[in-house]
Amino acid sequence: MSQPRLHQQLSLVFETKNTEEVSRLFAHPDFDSFMKKHALEIPTKELAEAFTHTSFSHEFNFPHQERLEFLGDSILQMVLTEELYKKFPGTKEGHLSKLRSALVNEESLALMARALGLGDLIIVGKGEFIKKLYQESTVLADTFEALLAQVYRHHGFEFVKNLILGWLNEFIPNAFSENFLDQYDAKSKVQELSLKKYKKLPRYSSQDKADQFEITLWINEREILKGIFPSKKSGEKALAQEALKKELI
Repeated sequence: MSQPRLHQQLSLVFETKNTEEVSRLFAHPDFDSFMKKHALEIPTKELAEAFTHTSFSHEFNFPHQERLEFLGDSILQMVLTEELYKKFPGTKEGHLSKLRSALVNEESLALMARALGLGDLIIVGKGEFIKKLYQESTVLADTFEALLAQVYRHHGFEFVKNLILGWLNEFIPNAFSENFLDQYDAKSKVQELSLKKYKKLPRYSSQDKADQFEITLWINEREILKGIFPSKKSGEKALAQEALKKELI
């Protein structure tokens, strides 16, 4: 009989509180499959630590990912700082900082985490599992950073650097393009244009639609665009980008 997938195993841990089931969780073959796919060699239990949320640690007294997040964030900053410095010679420090912030923001990291399937490997506490916290952008972004820390610790800087740049190229192919910052900062630009033209801030309204949201963008108290989105934050950003693209302001 084959072993259940990691989140099925996690459900068994909650049901049984059995230490053997917890041990199976931290040695789960889904971690080994992930490492094989990405040519990683990390002790399975150490890789699992990068995926362990504090909520599980509080319930079962296992090491969690927070210290690894701290290290992973520094590694990511260093890799991107070096790459931006090389790709944009002559660009002022302030603009480089904005470019880096756009690349290391929660949404960008969560996008890559989702593409890599990290959510399926995240270990959370029982209440958080029911709420599907492992799908939240904040948790995904933190886990992505923790993963980078373990890769760095076991493979070194050049390896993790190439991995980060490879994933960026695959999942955010325009990451180092000149217009990436415009796309990232769309809401700020819409605000700037609205204030300049109408002396009024743009407004976003929302209505619940089952488990989604209908978001509307208003400029000068006039409805500009609307759409259905999984979250208010993503919807507002998408509408701002579309408004700029279609020159609706």
